[in-house]
Amino acid sequence: MKLRKTIPIRIGIDLMGSDTAPEDLYRAILQLLQDDFPAEIVFFASEEISGELDASLSIVKCSQVIQMEDDPVMAVRRKKNSTLCQGLQHLKEEKIDAFVSAGNTGALLLAAKTTLKTLKGIGRPALLALLPTKKKEVAVLDVGANLSIKSEHIVQFAAMGIAYQKSRGIENPTVGLLNIGTEAKKGTPQLQEAYLKLDAMNRDGQVFAGNIEGKDVFHGDIDVLVTDGFTGNVFLKTAEGIAAFILEQLEASSREGSFSHLTHELATLRSRMHYAEYPGAILCGVNGVVVKCHGDSSPETFIHGIKGALRLVQHSFLEKIKAQL
Repeated sequence: MKLRKTIPIRIGIDLMGSDTAPEDLYRAILQLLQDDFPAEIVFFASEEISGELDASLSIVKCSQVIQMEDDPVMAVRRKKNSTLCQGLQHLKEEKIDAFVSAGNTGALLLAAKTTLKTLKGIGRPALLALLPTKKKEVAVLDVGANLSIKSEHIVQFAAMGIAYQKSRGIENPTVGLLNIGTEAKKGTPQLQEAYLKLDAMNRDGQVFAGNIEGKDVFHGDIDVLVTDGFTGNVFLKTAEGIAAFILEQLEASSREGSFSHLTHELATLRSRMHYAEYPGAILCGVNGVVVKCHGDSSPETFIHGIKGALRLVQHSFLEKIKAQL
């Protein structure tokens, strides 16, 4: 097996293409570096922005930028020298060990599939996101990469989710299938077929917990939740929206004095529930470590994405997922 260079770990950062100003992201990353961040940062920026960066840093100047409103297919085809495409090319050539972007999701997915290629046994890469629950964090996939899939893709998502949780130290991750009921015959024919295929995993030493309704996910009884990208994206954003609404209401009441004695508890709750504390979505199933942050990521959220990418490299996530598959 080809050994990965571990010193220094190099994290590629796409400064362009998100809703947050690249200057704001840059300043936050500079602060991160001043805090003795144990990795080298390689910036991918437009020629205009590059001129504003510290020349002593690792900077890749790109003549093009893929914008949020760009058509993914046309953008990837016509903007080969964009920050997004160049970042993935550097990842393929092992000039960096991981790549973090908050840019156009469709373009990132397409460019990653064509540049990095998919792993053996994977038909569709998936976006994986961590969500907090009462007991532990659950890995949810897919959360937006594939709007329509086949049952065998769901089984592949389960394998990737298991590999991810094992890389986090969970020895025997349990898997649940997001559905409208717990009975095996619930849901679409595709979900019923996926249920049967996932149930067969139990004979191979894996643990399939069956169908999971949305309201039960946050009990924390499973480690991996699998679904299609459309349902997963709606589920994720709904969960984030509800969490933000509840926190805002509680904090407003705290400021008014109703819950002033719970200031510490509310701060702890926010750190557990706010998606900014989590390292974006991981693009699983391609031959490289790629982290996709929200398009409207704050600098704080982006920093968590960078730290998450570093942990994936340190814990040999890519090697472990290959071994699992």
